[in-house]
Amino acid sequence: MDTIPQALMQPLELFVYVSLVLVLITGIFLIKLLLDTSNLVNSLQDFIKVTRVELEPAIREINGTLTNINNISSRINSQVDNINSGLEKGGRLISDNSAKVYKNARVMGSQLKETLISVARVLFK
Repeated sequence: MDTIPQALMQPLELFVYVSLVLVLITGIFLIKLLLDTSNLVNSLQDFIKVTRVELEPAIREINGTLTNINNISSRINSQVDNINSGLEKGGRLISDNSAKVYKNARVMGSQLKETLISVARVLFK
């Protein structure tokens, strides 16, 4: 085997030492990054738990409010339907009765006319 010349041995050793130091520094930073990431994940989990606990009553209240609004809306719809059917019945009743009243008014008008004419004849004779 060939031996490495002394002139290359010192820079090669320096390169190895510098590489080891860089690997150690990079490893320390990676470990620190993993620890910070783990702490961040734990903090996020705690935040999510607290947020869920705080929002559950509000969500239940909103759900109850929406249920009440739905019930009120259903009642209003049924009342509007009742009003519409009442108006339709009233309209039909008025229409039917107005036709009868018109016929009766025509009959009464013709009878009144005949009566007035006969009264006028009697008075002017």
